[in-house]
Amino acid sequence: MQAVGNTFIKLSSITLLALSVNLVGCQTFKNLTGGKDVDAVATAEKSEQGYYNDAIAQIDKGRYTQAIEDLNNLRTFYPTGQYAEQALLDVMYAQYESGKFEAAAASAEQFISLYPSNPQVSYAYYVRGVANMQGSSEGLKLFKLNQAERDTAYLRIAFANFQELINKYPNSPYAPDAAQRMTFIYNQFAESEMSAANWYVEREAYVAAVNRAKWVFQYYPLSESVPDALAVLAYSHEKLGLNDLANEYKTLLQINYPNMLSADGRVKLNTKRERTLFNKLTFGQLNRFNKDTSVASGNYNGATKTQVIRNANQLRLPSDNAAAANANAPLNMSPKRANSGINVGLGLPEASTERVTSQSSTGDTAREADVDPQNMNPVRRTTLPAE
Repeated sequence: MQAVGNTFIKLSSITLLALSVNLVGCQTFKNLTGGKDVDAVATAEKSEQGYYNDAIAQIDKGRYTQAIEDLNNLRTFYPTGQYAEQALLDVMYAQYESGKFEAAAASAEQFISLYPSNPQVSYAYYVRGVANMQGSSEGLKLFKLNQAERDTAYLRIAFANFQELINKYPNSPYAPDAAQRMTFIYNQFAESEMSAANWYVEREAYVAAVNRAKWVFQYYPLSESVPDALAVLAYSHEKLGLNDLANEYKTLLQINYPNMLSADGRVKLNTKRERTLFNKLTFGQLNRFNKDTSVASGNYNGATKTQVIRNANQLRLPSDNAAAANANAPLNMSPKRANSGINVGLGLPEASTERVTSQSSTGDTAREADVDPQNMNPVRRTTLPAE
């Protein structure tokens, strides 16, 4: 009996030892066997300035992944240090420059949330908008698509970002460039509608073409697509046998855009419109925020910066629900104009009480600048005091 009892005691001891090892976990077992303690609290390997200097050196060499790692380590080990805010500015720049646009927008959002009183917070608003404007642009670069011919979700987000910037910080050095980008996006949405309208015209689906063209008047009355929309309306109504309406639209063309009519009164359609807006605009460069670098700004050759911002403040995009409803909307000969508070100045035949006058649009402002949205090279900015 004694032997049996000893055996039982030995087995119980082994069982308890196994349970205790299981309960304390692998880390304790590693300690018992001399293994490395991987869960130990990490400590800084460099000083705050050391991390920062190394990160900037990596940025200057174009090694953005290593720079981001150093900057994130700086913010982890020295969250309240003198370089913490600057590090986040540099993180968003490095993320943008390395093509991580969603991460750059998220970092900018984080900066806005954490440091709303920072004197350079408008730069974060600007970076957020520019990063979202790029969006998933790898497909754009790969297939050379026009922005108006791709998914517009990122453009819609960017438009709202820039709108918030110019509303909150109208005197920011980034406000004029943000306003110019809003104008570009606004025109891209209108051009997207006209791409659809021309597609319908080419397939002789004139009712659908009319709806798309009227959508431009209703929701993008300040866009540079208005002349094309008017031409589609004149042409499509003529093809539908609605000659009275067609002639009224031709009259509008003759008064406002005579170049859209031939000498014998035929409508000139731009169904194969040359996409030149990409090559005509030059946005200010988004640079790394540095006290020694110049402020980003567009090349303005006519409208003042104040006028550019004022024009952009008038722009509104229709909601996603409204855009979806328009896709299959029935022909409506008397559409109601959106309540945007804007006096368009160009009447449609259905609204006979409106006076027909020429109307300068935000497209004029866009045409006065030289913009290539593909050339948005960030430049670093800094909030650090001068040494």
